[in-house]
Amino acid sequence: MKKILLLSILVSGVLFAEGVVNKSQMEIMQTLEKAMGTIQKGFLYNNKNVVATGVKDLKASLIDVNAFVIKVSKADEKKDFDPKIYAVTETTAIGKSVGEVEKLFNEGKHDEALEVYTKTLNRCVVCHKIIRKW
Repeated sequence: MKKILLLSILVSGVLFAEGVVNKSQMEIMQTLEKAMGTIQKGFLYNNKNVVATGVKDLKASLIDVNAFVIKVSKADEKKDFDPKIYAVTETTAIGKSVGEVEKLFNEGKHDEALEVYTKTLNRCVVCHKIIRKW
């Protein structure tokens, strides 16, 4: 009896989880995360091509972020804050920022490039805090 009850809970959980998780959003975020990791590997390996690949992948994936449906909460309405506009603005800024990372890295200014990379990563985290309410 316990097995049947546990199995039914597990099956219903899986079925309802499908509706909660937006697969395309998750895939986009995983691609963005992988691209940031690739840039970081470029720093670790001191390899311009790896950094360039990460930057290219990140910029290509940032375009997809516009497809996210970001709901405006009642608190945001009171503040005249539009999360969708904020997300679009941040993706544009992040795209420019990683372009700067690549430029500085190619010029041999690795410390400056790493500093810009860190600031870019912080922008990602702040956006997640504001938009995703983490």
